[in-house]
Amino acid sequence: MVQIIADAAGTSIMAKGMMIGISFAAAALGLGLVGANYMKALGRNPEAGKAANQLIIIAAMIEVTALLSFLLGAFLLK
Repeated sequence: MVQIIADAAGTSIMAKGMMIGISFAAAALGLGLVGANYMKALGRNPEAGKAANQLIIIAAMIEVTALLSFLLGAFLLK
C-alpha cells in the first residue's frame, strides 16, 4: 500500500517537471522563431527596423505564457 502511494507521488512530481520543461522549451522555440523571422524580414526590408516595438510586445507575451505555466506547475499543482 505504501509503495502505491510513493509511486503516485513520484508520478505527480514527474508530471510537473515534464510540464515545466515542455513549456520552457516551447517558449524558447517560439522566441527563436520570432527572432529568426524578424531578422529575415529585416534583411529583406531594412525599413522594417522601425517595427521593433511590436516584436518586443510579442516576445513579452511568449515570456508571460512561459511564466504562467511555471507558476501553474510549481505552485498550484500540489
